[in-house]
Amino acid sequence: MVAGLLALSGCATNSLFVPYPNQAQQWKASLATAPVAPAATEKLEKAAAGGDGVLYLQELGRVSQLTGQREQSREAFAAAIQKYDEEDASARIQVSSLASSTTSLVTNDNARGYVAPDYERIFTHAYQALNYWDANDPTGTAVELRGAALEQRVAADKRDKEIAKAEEAAEENNVDLSQFDGYFQGINAVAGEVKASFQNAWTFYLSALFWEAHGEYNDALVDYKKALEIHPELDMLKEDVERVSNAMKGRPEKDGMVAVLYEQGFVQAREEFSLPIPTVHGIFSVAFPTYSLTSKPRPNSLRVLDSASQPLGETVVLADVGALAAKDLKERLPGMLVRQTLRATAKYNLQKKANNDFGPLGAFATQLYNLVSEQADRRSWLTLPAYAQATRFSLPQGEHTLVLSTPGGNATLTVPVVNRGLTVIHVAAVPGQLITRVLPVQEGPL
Repeated sequence: MVAGLLALSGCATNSLFVPYPNQAQQWKASLATAPVAPAATEKLEKAAAGGDGVLYLQELGRVSQLTGQREQSREAFAAAIQKYDEEDASARIQVSSLASSTTSLVTNDNARGYVAPDYERIFTHAYQALNYWDANDPTGTAVELRGAALEQRVAADKRDKEIAKAEEAAEENNVDLSQFDGYFQGINAVAGEVKASFQNAWTFYLSALFWEAHGEYNDALVDYKKALEIHPELDMLKEDVERVSNAMKGRPEKDGMVAVLYEQGFVQAREEFSLPIPTVHGIFSVAFPTYSLTSKPRPNSLRVLDSASQPLGETVVLADVGALAAKDLKERLPGMLVRQTLRATAKYNLQKKANNDFGPLGAFATQLYNLVSEQADRRSWLTLPAYAQATRFSLPQGEHTLVLSTPGGNATLTVPVVNRGLTVIHVAAVPGQLITRVLPVQEGPL
């Protein structure tokens, strides 16, 4: 019966019985050495055809970008963005959700096709912008940066509607959501003070740098201010707002700007715990995803030194990606709790029917299946960084030798600087190596 439902629904099956973090270890580990083992990318390419396709495309785009395969990365992210557009078609969402939800009632939430959360969609556009930037295509870069901004603008209204719909479903099914509040302290601790999962100051900062370099001071000021609203305590952002305000008054900086975009490690994975669900048939324990504060890495900054070992800048955290992921999970809790309650009842009824139709042997087989299939949905984009950071400083025109210093290793780069231009150094610290690249200088009107 279950096999038939899986076939009919066209649902995701890669993570149905194998937790997604276990799968992701292969391509995460492959980034510790260059080039990436073909088996890792081949598996991602193959998995992209399934119901979890958008998740594997995001991973493929990220892995390819970090290993210098720009065209493969661009194609993967473009395919992921196309899937976002398909997801946004309400008629398709309704049909696919109905089918996969039916299947998930007798399996687990991993049977539902993966829908990328807002914070992942925003990072996809930002990374695609970096691909175009790396190809020295300002037009393509601008399109993707505007796409990231659009995702953030529409996310608030969309998420409010989803939560309201889930709360309405809870009321219709007599599910008291408040009774579960005490079980999610870990999620609350990891989310910290993040107000919304889609508020990403790092992508706003990336956009602001780009607009400023091309003299689009109004757009730059808007994005710097949005980043400052998220992190009002950061002096760097206050200085950015002041600098662009002066440029709008006809007093632009004369030197060139160097910005370092630093991505630290990998975001933590979801964990699993047993959540007791009260139903009319009694208490049932179901597997539920969560985050643990003890598993969350601590932020470590990157320092920039000149050739004389004099400090030029030190990165600050603009996006705590683990907090964004935990906040997203918290925002999804109402809908997940309703599904878990319905699932517990459905599995009880399935076991009861098996006992009635096939006796103790049928009941035992169904009970065994229920035990094996009870897996929490731990899917999320796991090659995203734990923290997205940035710093910037000014240097006179010419070539400069810079030293990038991190707890995991150092790198020495020679970078070009152009008066009133922008040089961006993109750095990713992954276990085993420090990946660096210098993007083409941005200057002049678009």
